[in-house]
Amino acid sequence: MGFLELIGALRRSPGTRLTELVDLRSTAAVIGLAVTSAVGPAAHAATASPRPTDLRCIEGCAGRQTAAVGSTVRITGDRLKQVAEVDFRGRTRWIAAKPTVAGRHRVAVKVPPRARSGRPRVAADHGRAVRVRKLLRVVSSQRLPERGSFDLLDSDIRPRTAFVDGGRTFKLRYRFRAFGPVNVRTKLLHGGNVLRRWMNRKELPYTAHRLRWKGMLSGHHPAPPGHYRFKIKAPGRKPELTPRFRLFSGKFPVRGPHDYGGPVQRFGAPRSGGRVHQGQGVFAACGTRVVAARGGRAQARGSDPVLYGNWIVIDASGTRTDYRYAHFLHPASVHDGERVRTGEEVGRIGRTGNARSVGCMLHFEVWPHGWNRGSPVDPLPILKRWDGWS
Repeated sequence: MGFLELIGALRRSPGTRLTELVDLRSTAAVIGLAVTSAVGPAAHAATASPRPTDLRCIEGCAGRQTAAVGSTVRITGDRLKQVAEVDFRGRTRWIAAKPTVAGRHRVAVKVPPRARSGRPRVAADHGRAVRVRKLLRVVSSQRLPERGSFDLLDSDIRPRTAFVDGGRTFKLRYRFRAFGPVNVRTKLLHGGNVLRRWMNRKELPYTAHRLRWKGMLSGHHPAPPGHYRFKIKAPGRKPELTPRFRLFSGKFPVRGPHDYGGPVQRFGAPRSGGRVHQGQGVFAACGTRVVAARGGRAQARGSDPVLYGNWIVIDASGTRTDYRYAHFLHPASVHDGERVRTGEEVGRIGRTGNARSVGCMLHFEVWPHGWNRGSPVDPLPILKRWDGWS
């Protein structure tokens, strides 16, 4: 029984029992559902309108949404492959232009003659035209940059300072003015040396472009400390330099108020039994955080109730230098072989070992050829340098 025949049967049978009526209504619902499921998706797909969301100029550009007659603009969104024409504002009517490229999520089209500023529309072979949300400004071709030109509009680096092997990422952001897409070459400069190179092809003008650098060189080696900057260049054009930024060699390990004590805490001060002091004492309140002055791996750790108390040795990644920290309140929070970044906590100021009669302090040693290889060096100049910037 078809759907219309079922409706007729209902009308001709006023005495139909309630149960039969319910059955008939259920049958009608099933038939209606079948008709909807069979026809609905196809009809929906056939009538779905394009959904443009953004517009920008990609060639012949005087700005992100500023173009001239003959410039190429790109419209992005969804359901754009069915777009048959793009309509631009004219003096008295809409001016249609055929897309040069049409894909599901983007359409490219040239601005036609007599087009004026306004919000373009995209139209499929069926259905109504849909306006783009962004306004396109159409200006004289004399406002366009010369072909092959490249001018850096602005650039910025964040952060401006970081620590070697500290895990932070330098982020370069820049924009440039050009006629169209440009192959941009970027170099990382340290002093007069080029340490890294990047090539980004067909970057669009007037767009915020980003580059990230984690402070590492090839082979996962930390970059040397010092001042850096990026050099940005387009083919055949003069390079542009970004603001400077700085990579510090290490972070002061005691993260609170502190002092260096007197002569007895200096490197080389005499100790009982003919020993000499192999490090530098730094006094601070018990419980003050102690962080890794340089990132690396824990080489050794232990607890010495007589001399050093709770201690740890951490290498400086990419170098032969090891650093020893002693007199922690508790055993070091980093274990043998564990990776630690510059600035990560490794313990707390304490008075363990022979510091129990002196006060809460950190004993710090520097071994340039590796712990227990060769001899340590006076750490005070290094600590004061780190103390000056961190």
